[in-house]
Amino acid sequence: MAVALIACAYSQLLPPEHIRLLSLGGLAFPFVLAANVAFLLVWLVFYPRYMLASLVACLMCIAQIRTFLPVNFSRQEPPEGSIKVVSYNLLSWTLNIPSPLKENPTVQYLDSIDADIVCLQEFAFANLKENGRHSDILAKYPYRSFDLSGSGEWTSRYLGCLSKYPILSVEQIDLYTTANGCQKYRILHEEDTIVVYNCHLQSNNLNTEDKSNYEQILSDPKGKLRAQGTWTILDKLTDAAVKRAVHARILMDDMEREDAPYVILCGDFNDSPISYTHHLFSSRLTDAFVASGNGPGISYNRNKLYYRIDHMMHSPSLDAYACRVDRTFGRSDHYPVSCYLKKSK
Repeated sequence: MAVALIACAYSQLLPPEHIRLLSLGGLAFPFVLAANVAFLLVWLVFYPRYMLASLVACLMCIAQIRTFLPVNFSRQEPPEGSIKVVSYNLLSWTLNIPSPLKENPTVQYLDSIDADIVCLQEFAFANLKENGRHSDILAKYPYRSFDLSGSGEWTSRYLGCLSKYPILSVEQIDLYTTANGCQKYRILHEEDTIVVYNCHLQSNNLNTEDKSNYEQILSDPKGKLRAQGTWTILDKLTDAAVKRAVHARILMDDMEREDAPYVILCGDFNDSPISYTHHLFSSRLTDAFVASGNGPGISYNRNKLYYRIDHMMHSPSLDAYACRVDRTFGRSDHYPVSCYLKKSK
């Protein structure tokens, strides 16, 4: 278990295409960490001298433990002048229902949170684009980006932005996928331009049957679905991890070319905090939840796949305060992530 913990923690350093199965180490990390903590307690009671192996393993993984389970007692009160940013995967947010749009619970929620910038993924454009652009629906966000036509085969569909500040431009970042994508907004705040990347990285493509098999495997590990179902799921997960690594590199290259002083990257990464994708972004940006959040921050809430896969990251020129996952609103299979960001220089 000690060796497994170290392997899972440092799996984030290796590109997924090199050792595909190890790329899933981040998904196993919380379970292996829990096992090592349990061993520490067992050794403490029965064989104290054996504690060393588990203790050394935990100490070697202290940075990853903090990334996965941050604790921040400070930075919970945002200072004056902070910008409230919210990222939310809406699961197409059931906007296409036969009720007045302004009475839709998700619309009401977005109106109530009173954010400055809202980045939306899996955004069903039709009703809001047709009925909301010239109405009082979400009127506190006068600047909106509902969609952007793709170039050629590739498109960044299902992404949207609501802002209290002027959106100077909207640009598509081609991720070479027709189901996921990224948009880049240049937003004017005071006299500065903030570059916001709103992304939905490669989905794991687990269908209803896969998710049902996963739940059965958890409840009956020795059942007949164990071998076939497990390998099907692992194959899809590793394929998705490889594609997300490509997406992450594309975004990192774009950030290098942009070279903007204020950058925010948020969205549905479809990857845990212990992953190659997250580690690559962290080489340039700060994870707002790690810097100012508390606990595991689970943002996905269905099919017993309880992980923080929705993230918000920012450039060092910004400071994060009170980053949290809002578990009070569970209409989607994701919870909203919010954070206050303040310019530090």
